[in-house]
Amino acid sequence: MNTNPLAGRKVLLTGGTQGIGLQTLKLLLDKQCRVVVLARNTAAVADLQAQYPEHLTAIATDITQLDSVCQALSNIAAFDSVILNAGTCEYIEASQFDAASFARVINVNLQGNANILEVVIPKLLKSEKRPHIVGISSLVTELPLPRSEAYGASKAGFAYMLNSLRADLYRFGVDVTLIQPGFVKTPLTDRNDFSMPFLMEPEVAAQHVLKAIEQRKYNYRFPWQLALSMRLIARLPLPLQVKFLQKMVPKE
Repeated sequence: MNTNPLAGRKVLLTGGTQGIGLQTLKLLLDKQCRVVVLARNTAAVADLQAQYPEHLTAIATDITQLDSVCQALSNIAAFDSVILNAGTCEYIEASQFDAASFARVINVNLQGNANILEVVIPKLLKSEKRPHIVGISSLVTELPLPRSEAYGASKAGFAYMLNSLRADLYRFGVDVTLIQPGFVKTPLTDRNDFSMPFLMEPEVAAQHVLKAIEQRKYNYRFPWQLALSMRLIARLPLPLQVKFLQKMVPKE
């Protein structure tokens, strides 16, 4: 029995310079993966590059620009796995709905991932190690939370895209895993001005991510307490659900 199913796999990782992504990168390197990180700021992983010179490559890339992604990966023939972790969040005040803010979030969380997939799926199909697409979505898709119009829509669209790809790519032997974390302490969540139940440290969250990857789960939600709570609220009759959610809206 192989105790390290990830050893030797060539992995493409986005959003690997901070938060969950950075901690997941460290675990992948410990598992003897060869990792290519796409990021705007590659300096954030310079120390890791020095420590793992033969296993880590960081390429400065803007995933919202298809040309940038094509250029970054032009010299790489194949991947065994891709982990789509890059993301951003901007909250929207509904009374002053900002379409530009909405577009920025969609452009990273949805279109950016689509850009990656256009370039990397043909490279995954060349893998001889059971190719794997992993996407980091969010538990926000379980419930329409206040001020999350842009973030929730982007993550819901991303989840739908991956679930569709799972059906379409099955005949090619490609596995697809959708991971939905709750609140994780990152630079993004540090900006939140509301209570975040079951807040997790990124090191703990990355362990969950690695578990889902190794077990090739179709869908993995964590922490289970938050996932269950949100699912129960989502099953309330709609009038009751709306009243509950309205209590979460900040007072003027």
